[in-house]
Amino acid sequence: LSKQFGKKWAVRDLALQVPRGSVFGLLGPNGAGKSTTIHMLMGLLPPTAGRVSVLQMDPHKEDIKVKRRVGYVAEVHGFYEWMTVDETIRLVRPYYPTWDQVLCRTLLNQFKLNEEDRVGTLSKGQRAKLALLLAIAYHPELLILDEPTGGLDPAARRNFIETILAEFQEEGKTILVSSHLLNEFSGLLDYVAFVREGQLELVSRLDALQQKTKRARLLFRDAAPTGLQIEGTRLGTVNGREAQLTCRAFDPETTLDALKATGAEQVIVEDMTLEDIFVELVGS
Repeated sequence: LSKQFGKKWAVRDLALQVPRGSVFGLLGPNGAGKSTTIHMLMGLLPPTAGRVSVLQMDPHKEDIKVKRRVGYVAEVHGFYEWMTVDETIRLVRPYYPTWDQVLCRTLLNQFKLNEEDRVGTLSKGQRAKLALLLAIAYHPELLILDEPTGGLDPAARRNFIETILAEFQEEGKTILVSSHLLNEFSGLLDYVAFVREGQLELVSRLDALQQKTKRARLLFRDAAPTGLQIEGTRLGTVNGREAQLTCRAFDPETTLDALKATGAEQVIVEDMTLEDIFVELVGS
C-alpha cells in the first residue's frame, strides 16, 4: 500500500495483515505515515498504489458498510461546536442499526460527560472521551484508534487502556491502535508494527519481540573493554567497570555463554521497554 502527496511518499510499500481478534499496534514517531494509512483504511483517502481490505470489504467501494462495522476515533475530532453532547449523540445514533443506548448511558457516566454541555466548551480530554463513546456504543467488530489518548490526563489514559480497551478486547473484537506513545499500550498489544518515514521497519508478535530483544549489563573487575563484539549484540555505553549491550536475538543458553565468556564478573540480563526496543531496532 502506498500514498504519495506531490513528490513525497507518505506511505510506501506497506504490507500488513491484522489478525482477527488481536490488538495490533501501528507504532512510530509523528510523521511516520500512521494517520495516512488509517485514512486509507477508512476510505477517506484513495491509495496511490496497492489495495486495502477491511473486514473483507473495499472501504472505497463499500464505505457505508465499513463505517457501520468499524469504530473509528480520529486524531482530530470533528464535532459541531454549537451542539450539546446529547444533540451530538442523537445526530450520530440513527446511522448505526446496532447502537446500544444502555452502553451509551454507561459510557456517559463512566466518562463523566454532561449531556447538556456544548461541545465547544469541552476540554480536549472530554472531546476525546466523546469521540470514544461514539465509536464504541454500536458494538463495532473492529476498532481503529488514531492517537486515541491525546488530551487525556495520565489517570484517564490508564482507565481507557486498562478498562475500556481491555473490555472491548475480551469480547473477541479486533483493535488497531496507532500511537507514538509506544509504552502506553504495550501491556495490551498482541502484535506491533514499527513504521518510519512511511515504510514498514518491523512487524512481530510483541511477546516474541520482547523475548529475543534484551539489554545485558556486564560488570568487570577493572575498566570495561570498549571493543566488545558478540554476534547478535550491539555495544551501547561503556562507563567505568560497566558495559551495556543490546541483544537482538537473545538465546538463554548461547547468548548467555557468549556474554560470560567476555570475562565479566557479573552478567545482568534485563527486559527492555517497547520504546527502547523501537529506538534500538529502528532508530530515534
